Amino acid sequence: MSMPEPTHETSTRRVVDTTLEPHWLRTGYRFFPYAALQDRQWWVIRVNYGFPEHDFVTLFIDGAAVADVTPEADDPRPLVASIGRLPMTHSHTAIDLSLMPPTLARDVVSAVAKFVDYGSEVGDPCAWCAVGPDPFSPAV
Repeated sequence: MSMPEPTHETSTRRVVDTTLEPHWLRTGYRFFPYAALQDRQWWVIRVNYGFPEHDFVTLFIDGAAVADVTPEADDPRPLVASIGRLPMTHSHTAIDLSLMPPTLARDVVSAVAKFVDYGSEVGDPCAWCAVGPDPFSPAV
């Protein structure tokens, strides 16, 4: 089963197993607040601050955008529900989730840091919401 069709062309089309429920960890970063090591691949969530013009988050797997998602905590798909239960704009409040060691978090986020603006992963950053923020801004 694949994720819903993305709202823009992603750099890599992949089928994502939505029956998985990754063990999310906090990165400590505002724009990429969560990551999970799933089947030896890093899954990273980017918050799309241009919401509602864009889906709320983008899921990256091993540095490639695979899906844009506006998740709900009660979604019947475990992966989407797991994302929906995460506090995106205040990730520091997710105290029940472990905080990644700073060096590991920086290494993991570095793989997607150049895609901090929505659409940048396909070479077309959104003109309305692309502000070139620091991808390593701390979570607030």
